[in-house]
Amino acid sequence: MVKRTATGVGMALLALALLALPAQAARVKDIAQLSGVRRNQLIGYGLVGGLAGTGDDPKSAPYTPEAIVSMLENFGFKLTPAQINVKNFAAVMVTADLPAYANNGDPLDVTISSIGSAKSLEGGVLYQALLKGADGKIYAAAQGQISLGDKIGGGGGGGRGRILTTGRIPGGALVENSVPSTILDDQGELHYNLHQPDFTTAAKLVAAINKAQGSHIAHADDAGRVRIAVPDKFHGDLVPFVSALENLDIEASAPAKVVINERTGTVVLGANVSILPVAVTHNNMTLTFGKDIAAPGAAAATANGGNVPLQVQGQPTTPQPTTAAGSLRGPTTAEEAALGLNKMNLAPSDVIAIFEAIDAAGALQGELEII
Repeated sequence: MVKRTATGVGMALLALALLALPAQAARVKDIAQLSGVRRNQLIGYGLVGGLAGTGDDPKSAPYTPEAIVSMLENFGFKLTPAQINVKNFAAVMVTADLPAYANNGDPLDVTISSIGSAKSLEGGVLYQALLKGADGKIYAAAQGQISLGDKIGGGGGGGRGRILTTGRIPGGALVENSVPSTILDDQGELHYNLHQPDFTTAAKLVAAINKAQGSHIAHADDAGRVRIAVPDKFHGDLVPFVSALENLDIEASAPAKVVINERTGTVVLGANVSILPVAVTHNNMTLTFGKDIAAPGAAAATANGGNVPLQVQGQPTTPQPTTAAGSLRGPTTAEEAALGLNKMNLAPSDVIAIFEAIDAAGALQGELEII
């Protein structure tokens, strides 16, 4: 099934990336994750002070002065919202990720984002904010000077100014409560979940584990999960067993996929992509893929334009002004297509249009995804 999603609108200079390299072995830890070893998202409400009059407007954000009064009451002050200079404060949400096996006192990076009408958080200080998990329990507390970062660059060499209502505090939170990580299920088995579910990769993972352990301890439930029975000698001492498993090398099965980023003009060709014999005419040029399409004849470009035949070939030579002759034997591989198209100095819009046409004709042997 072909997946088409178009979200980008601008395009930069073409960058044709090629993943059609010989298959490489990958460690289990790089293609799969052990079930139970996961990060947890934390969130909390906080106040940022010390702003130079760029904070919330009390009319549009009445909760900000109320929060300030509530905070000061903890220190024995009796104030009303009308007595607070809200322009120097901003209400924010604070988020962080709590990694697996984090211990009390470990630092976490936090992100702060304004939820009121503040124009800028520059120079602001986050007052202690308690961060909760999905279960409503407090796992960390955040506080510190906010950094807004440098200028943010856009795709294609463009750029835009800093976002003044979002900032970070590196190491700004401290873990107050750790999350127990349980990697064994009720039957005492481990589960590895593949990052990219694939039946072939799952089968190779099972075979590699069983071969390394010398027994049939691994079984694939489906394309995305592999179960592993822990040998008796490793019960109570899982670390060396898991370490041995995650460092096994297997050859992952790469999908046949073409990914095009319309915003940056980047085209990525998967290792197993191929193009059946087909001819594409686009913007006064003709490209042929595969051996069954007749090679262009003696057509030549005229001074004011015309049909310029271009032949994509496995071993491209220096292109001639009007044609690059030659033909392919069988389907065009991703490597051959990349080499040929890179020689032609095509605009990103041309490359995208060509791949869309090839896919529409049913000649693209793989999935086309436009992001």
